[in-house]
Amino acid sequence: MDREPTYGATFVRHLAKLGRHTPYRYEDLQQVKAMSQTELADWIKRECREFSEVIRDNPAEVAAEMVHKRRAELATSSPAACAAECAVSFLELLAHLFS
Repeated sequence: MDREPTYGATFVRHLAKLGRHTPYRYEDLQQVKAMSQTELADWIKRECREFSEVIRDNPAEVAAEMVHKRRAELATSSPAACAAECAVSFLELLAHLFS
């Protein structure tokens, strides 16, 4: 019997599909993939309350699209800033994008 994917796994899969890559730390992505919607929202809340609410109020695909959109906007406005941001953790990036 197949288990339904977690909210986090759906989020990471959709984010990867949108960006064709995930420049986040592998450890962060593995942790996110294992989380339910509530767990992910609580984990993110410590660093980024705004995005935590996005997680709580939206399907995983919508949340991933918002991250992808914000990263694209950042890349367009400052390619050097985007390159530097790719080296940070997933939580640090979300805090930067949604602050």
